[in-house]
Formats: sequence, C-alpha cells, structure tokens
Amino acid sequence: MEKLTSNRSFWLAILLSIVTLGIYPLYLIYAFAKETNIACKEDGKSTSGLIVFILLSIITLNIYSIIWWCKWINRCNFYLAKNGKPEGLQISTYLLTLFFGWITLGIMYFVVFYKIINLQNSVNATYNEINNIQ
Repeated sequence: MEKLTSNRSFWLAILLSIVTLGIYPLYLIYAFAKETNIACKEDGKSTSGLIVFILLSIITLNIYSIIWWCKWINRCNFYLAKNGKPEGLQISTYLLTLFFGWITLGIMYFVVFYKIINLQNSVNATYNEINNIQ
C-alpha cells in the first residue's frame, strides 16, 4: 500500500497553476482520480482519468467535466462519511459557484478550489490513517 499525499497546499496549487499556465490543474485531476480510486476501491466504482476527462469534456462541450466533478465530490464525501469523518465540499456549493461565481468577482472560485484540495487531502489522510501508513 502506498501513502497518499495528504498535505497539498492551496497557495502552492495556485502558484503552480499560474506558472504552468493551467497545466497543473490537469495534473490534479489525474492525481485526484488515481488517489480516489485507491482510497475508495471498496465502493466498486471508478473515477475516470485525465484522458477520458479531456476527451469527453471536449465532445460534450464541457458538460462531462461538471458531471465528473459532481461524481468525484459525491464519492469522496461518501468515503469520508462512511469512515466517520466530516464531509467536505458539497455538490450544491460547487454547482452554485460554477454558475453564479462570477457574481462574487471570482472569489467563490477560489473558495471552491480550496475546498476541492482539502477534500482530497481529507480522503487521503483518512485512507492513510485507516491503513496505518505513515
């Protein structure tokens, strides 16, 4: 069993997103899918990886990316709830921010990005804790 990263930094993610001109968020999608599939393997579901994410997002005019994030958030929250941990980001918050985040001049986009990173950190920390991985 491998140790999953549970200390991703929001500010470092913002910096790397800027420096890599938007490539780092794609890496995060790859890493989140891989880590979620490892941690949540008992639920019998699978989170698709980066290539499927990109291709289906292009084909569906970005509708698939919304579905992917909603399914990922739901899967992570289910895992945390199952293990007695507080849930993180809610799908309703994600969707409201996606469609109305511009009203807050973009601030809510940063809040949701922060919550996304913390959600995966929580899932990974729970997985490491349950499996006694240090």
